[in-house]
Amino acid sequence: MSRSALLRRLAPMWVLVVVLLATVTGCQTQRIVCSPTDYTGCVVDEVRVTGNKAVPDSEFTSRMATAATGGSFEGVPLIGAIDTLTVQYERFDRFVLDRDLERVARIYRAKGYYDAVVRAGRVRRIDEHKPGNPDMSNTRLLVEIVVEEGEPVRVEKVNVSYQDQLRVDDPLLPLALLRARSVLGKDDIFTEEAYEAARNSIARTLTDRGYAYATVQPSANIDIKNRKATVTYTVALGPKCTFGKVSIVGLGGLPEWQVRPALGIEENEPYSTDTLENAQVALAELGVFGSISVEPVLDRNAQPLATKVPIMVRVQVAPLGTVRLGGGIELGDQVAARGIAGWQHRNATGALDRFSIDGRVRALAYPWRISTIGSTEGRVEFVPEFGVRVQYTLPFPGDPRAQLFAQSSVSYGIKQNHDPPDVLAEGQPVPVEILLEHSQGYQRKFFFSRLLLSLSHNLSFSNPFNLYFEESAASRILISYIDVYGQLDLRKNDANKYDRVRPTKGVMISTDVQVAGFIFGGDADDVRLKPEMRWYASLAKGFVLAGRVAMGFLYTNGYGFTLDDNLETAPLLCPGQEDPNVRDACRQQQQSPTVSKDVAILTKRGFFSGGPTSNRGYGFNEISPQRVVDDNGIKLLDPESVGGRTLWEASIEFRFPIRGSWTGTTFIDASDVTRGFGELRIDHPHISTGFGVNYETPVGPLRLDLGVRVPYLQVIGVSEVENCTNDTTGPEWNCPDYIVDEGEATDIFGLPMALSIAIGNAF
Repeated sequence: MSRSALLRRLAPMWVLVVVLLATVTGCQTQRIVCSPTDYTGCVVDEVRVTGNKAVPDSEFTSRMATAATGGSFEGVPLIGAIDTLTVQYERFDRFVLDRDLERVARIYRAKGYYDAVVRAGRVRRIDEHKPGNPDMSNTRLLVEIVVEEGEPVRVEKVNVSYQDQLRVDDPLLPLALLRARSVLGKDDIFTEEAYEAARNSIARTLTDRGYAYATVQPSANIDIKNRKATVTYTVALGPKCTFGKVSIVGLGGLPEWQVRPALGIEENEPYSTDTLENAQVALAELGVFGSISVEPVLDRNAQPLATKVPIMVRVQVAPLGTVRLGGGIELGDQVAARGIAGWQHRNATGALDRFSIDGRVRALAYPWRISTIGSTEGRVEFVPEFGVRVQYTLPFPGDPRAQLFAQSSVSYGIKQNHDPPDVLAEGQPVPVEILLEHSQGYQRKFFFSRLLLSLSHNLSFSNPFNLYFEESAASRILISYIDVYGQLDLRKNDANKYDRVRPTKGVMISTDVQVAGFIFGGDADDVRLKPEMRWYASLAKGFVLAGRVAMGFLYTNGYGFTLDDNLETAPLLCPGQEDPNVRDACRQQQQSPTVSKDVAILTKRGFFSGGPTSNRGYGFNEISPQRVVDDNGIKLLDPESVGGRTLWEASIEFRFPIRGSWTGTTFIDASDVTRGFGELRIDHPHISTGFGVNYETPVGPLRLDLGVRVPYLQVIGVSEVENCTNDTTGPEWNCPDYIVDEGEATDIFGLPMALSIAIGNAF
């Protein structure tokens, strides 16, 4: 046998030996060699900072070389091998600790605490040991750093001086610089961060006003004895400039006649850094570049300085054709396994036009949701769903910030906006539909993409069935409507850059106006209005207070009588439900088909609340007027939301960092949906509160929220809303009215709460 063949045969045995040794040693700690005199080389189990009030622990621990060991399974049989093989133990070194103390003192000086005293309080063993025992193998240390902060240095005065004379044609410049320097104000703590931020703010103000060569030289006179600081920023203006020639490099095969107008930079216009940054944002929104650089070409040594500044744009083209494949498990208001596949090209015909086609398949466990997975009450149906969507977008020739778009889709699955029951009773049908949708229109971005206006015409055709294409008594619906949408987005992140995904400050205001039917045809005639505002305030780095307010108004013409007429339930109930012939005969009586069509339109056009992006104490669409009899005349054990005419929602949440990519939220949500147009009920706030944890991913935070409905604050003064339907904890089915204002919300383990999982912030 050759040597190589022998090694191949022995390789599995060596792997087994290594695993067994790791498992055995997992029951013991790694061998540690440390000095019994000064603890050099011993494992650091914990580093503790005391006396610090102005500066949080994280400011120190992230910069210190002396760190705590992060193993979690040491000493645990079998899985202790994980630490044995993976954990790098942190060792104590007094020289390293001395340098760390200097780092901490330097951090305090940067924060304005020049009198701060930092010392090592003590280094002591925290493992179990007997005095005088020479065995140091299991030694674990606590390193304690004691801080005496003292009083901070505060700003006494901030001056701005000029090396060259102010221009008479810019009389508002001193006022603009006064606002810019306010980043560092009188009596503020003098921190290096604010000192530098004020310099950058002044420099940015100058370059935004056309002074392309402007420089700002900061200086600070610090009186440590009296704890006062006088700050001076010396400004060299230089000439006022305009934009010169714009050169673009790296386009490859992309059309320059589309890319150049997107920049929004015209030769001989006033120079502005803000214009350059917005040009970079506009190029990024085209979605075809992997890297973008928009920079001025400044020759500071030229005499005289050129007042016409050339601009160099360098881009790198990203892959234009992409394929998407994916799948996963969906847990939330629905439980499903899903798969997606798609293809898109970002320059389909050479005009920066985008074509995409996407397909999805899903296997839905109906009516399970995350709070009822595995429930043996009632029955479970596995519903197959599929859908295909085709989308085309064409930047308007010569104006790529304007776009023409068209989108079509076809899908089969659970009815849109359907509120699934908690329990699916025997004989109760599962409502599905074939849904055809088409949208085409025009949209334009203004003010450097901060303002979006859109006009579109939309068609939606629904053909309802019961599961497995069994005929349903529900009506086919065609809705045709014009949609006018406007959005002003001024949200920014901590770096003061516009950011829609992770905002920390600013506001976003939007309004959606829809007109359905009338001259546009279809089964619904109405006007639908939904304004919304979101705001964000940064309290400290990583700490954000955010809020949202939304309202909705639906004016209906020719439908909606089921919300108005207080229909009696009895005429809509059909006996002999197990016999389709008897049931169909029943459906022809009285007004049952008319009622079904009215409800079908309401579920498409009405307002709902509840779910991960609105009121998180409720499941999807659970807040709404609800019906107690389905389209087939069958009693519903869990009322079904049908939609309302008036909506209001309000939320406030506090976002804070936890560790690394993990963040947390605490929130309060409130909302209500009513039958009448303009009917606002202040005594039905449906208040819920709770907390959530988020994990940052490349596409946004993966979010898990737990919302709890507050007793007596769903309907003011009522501990628990009574339910007229047949429920295991409620009365027998006794619903005289077809529509009820309140249904039964989702519970978890019998508690009034809801759990939701989603991608992206709630707002």
